[in-house]
Amino acid sequence: YHKTEFSALVYLPVVGELVEAEVVEIVDFGAFVRLGPMDGLVHISQVTDDYIVRDRKQGILVGKETKRILREGDKVRARVVTVSMKGSGTSKIGLSMRQPGLGKFEWIEEEKKGEEGSKG
Repeated sequence: YHKTEFSALVYLPVVGELVEAEVVEIVDFGAFVRLGPMDGLVHISQVTDDYIVRDRKQGILVGKETKRILREGDKVRARVVTVSMKGSGTSKIGLSMRQPGLGKFEWIEEEKKGEEGSKG
């Protein structure tokens, strides 16, 4: 036996927490995003208020009315809506981007510019 010390960096998401993440995979039912050491799912119904369809050929999610596109590598801001930790390797994190100030960073900037334009 040896005396040892461990240092561990641990992340446990909390419901309601805002997170910034990178889209790592687009699937039929939404987008998986990387939250540090783990991935979370933004279900297709939680991407935006617009009706979203998946373009399998290009591997993207597209808004029917807004034509907004979400693809792998995009940086997003989301809110944690569900957390299920069932042991090592089986955690499930549900996220939403359907609130003001959430979504792909470019969308957030567009919304800010739109609000500034309507004020002036």
